Amino acid sequence: MDKLDSFWEELKFEVGTIGINSTRGDEILIGSGSKNPEILFIGDDPTLYEDESLRVGANTSGEFLIKLCDIEGITPDQYYITTLAKRECKFSSYLPNEKKRLHEILMMQIALLKPRIIVGLGGNVGEVLLNRFIKIQDERGKVIPWRGDIKLILTYDVNFVKKSRNEMGKKSKVAIEFWNDLKFLKSEL
Repeated sequence: MDKLDSFWEELKFEVGTIGINSTRGDEILIGSGSKNPEILFIGDDPTLYEDESLRVGANTSGEFLIKLCDIEGITPDQYYITTLAKRECKFSSYLPNEKKRLHEILMMQIALLKPRIIVGLGGNVGEVLLNRFIKIQDERGKVIPWRGDIKLILTYDVNFVKKSRNEMGKKSKVAIEFWNDLKFLKSEL
């Protein structure tokens, strides 16, 4: 095992020590995809991936995101997907001290991956990354200089987009704006 692999194992171990005595999902879902990505998708939806090889469940947010990336020509070797919680739950189900530790783990994960662009999927992710209140409608569709040379692009939560598209059809404003955000992301590459 090389040094980089051992760092990943340490991250998994750290996640495993957070919220042990709870009803949260037991399985640790640290992330999925290329470990040398140009793009890092960060969400707060435990259905974005099922394992480290980009396996997703049928009709999940993960399947929806990957299909849209495929259509836009954003290939799996270009991205990595992770969540704030790293388990089968939402970030909001953690206590404040646990959220702080998960934030630290996310920062370590970003340092290991070294993406050029981070895509924050939803307002919660944006608030964690920017450490301030945000209105996703005001922040989406822009390049936000983040840390170092990393760019941050905020857009909607994938599950919100998927539900909006299911209820309103392909012409859903949210779905169209999300699609435009993916096109914008592609142009930034």
